[in-house]
Amino acid sequence: KRSARMRTRRKGRWLPKQPRLGARMCQGTFFFTEKVDAPAHADRLWQRIRSRERTGKNMRDYQTYIGEICDTLLFPAEAKETMEQAWEKICANAAAKETFLKWLLVYEADGKLDYKEVLKAADTAAKEAGIASYTADLLIYLLMTAHLKERYQEKGISEQIWLDSCMDLNWKLHECRKMYGIWGSFVSWWFDGFFEMTRFALGRLQFELMDFPESYEKTGHVRPEGMTKVINMHIPSCGPLKKTDCEASFRQAAAFFADAFPGEEIAFFCESWLLYPRHREFLSPDSGIVQFMSFFDIYKTEEGDGDLWRIYNREYDGNPEALPEETTIQRGYKKLLLSGGHAGYGEGIFFRKKKEML
Repeated sequence: KRSARMRTRRKGRWLPKQPRLGARMCQGTFFFTEKVDAPAHADRLWQRIRSRERTGKNMRDYQTYIGEICDTLLFPAEAKETMEQAWEKICANAAAKETFLKWLLVYEADGKLDYKEVLKAADTAAKEAGIASYTADLLIYLLMTAHLKERYQEKGISEQIWLDSCMDLNWKLHECRKMYGIWGSFVSWWFDGFFEMTRFALGRLQFELMDFPESYEKTGHVRPEGMTKVINMHIPSCGPLKKTDCEASFRQAAAFFADAFPGEEIAFFCESWLLYPRHREFLSPDSGIVQFMSFFDIYKTEEGDGDLWRIYNREYDGNPEALPEETTIQRGYKKLLLSGGHAGYGEGIFFRKKKEML
């Protein structure tokens, strides 16, 4: 069962609201393309592709590729075996195999997908093949990384950026294992930006362009004249958050998205539980989280406990007494919750001179 609470945070959304304009991006350049009717487009393509699949011509060796990509993305041996066995079970069920192949081959044909439909299809295939839906959800994206690499090559984007971006599958794999004991992902809806090539991992952090947030001006701040975009960032759960690593990522992102900022400044934005100001009450000034907060003008905050799973690796049931106290941040949040407080999130922004970043 997919958990709505894990998928969304406050007011029914997990990420800043962004335009879905069929955006394509290559290094240093941002394009807009016409949005297509993805489901109908996929069905038409699939009808043309089916004969190729049935004859076995030009088919990618997915069974071999699963092992290769699991090794490349540093999956644990048990997770690799789980993915290989899941694909074998899917291939043993004609309906499940066709469901998977439809979306894999449509993606390889032109890269345009309705990702909600992809996950519905993966869940249907999981039931038909007798595997966990979270495993199937991750598996279909794992297989799509092969064509994603080819798209990176076509756009002249480095293989290292492809690898760093695909490593998000590893980070989400481990989150799912900690939360539910399953090798897979319970947030596979999140992967679309990577496969649409609008979101990229550039060093420690992940970035994408988005419209300048309306919330900034609504809170009484003045948007710089002529600035219409910000570089939105995400922080994957892949280890310590060091200030020097973040600075290096900011510079990479500034170069990658430079063409979106014709003026003298570049704007960086983040909406995250990491920007919750109350962290300063129980984390030391030199902690990674507080250091990360120091980059931003945090202009908006709200309370909400929807992100506590990131800290405790379990869904919060409203009982703080039952929460573990194994780390400083766990102890800090438990004390906060026991005193009647709540977790929350912040929205923050900062501006850098382009000449200093490039």
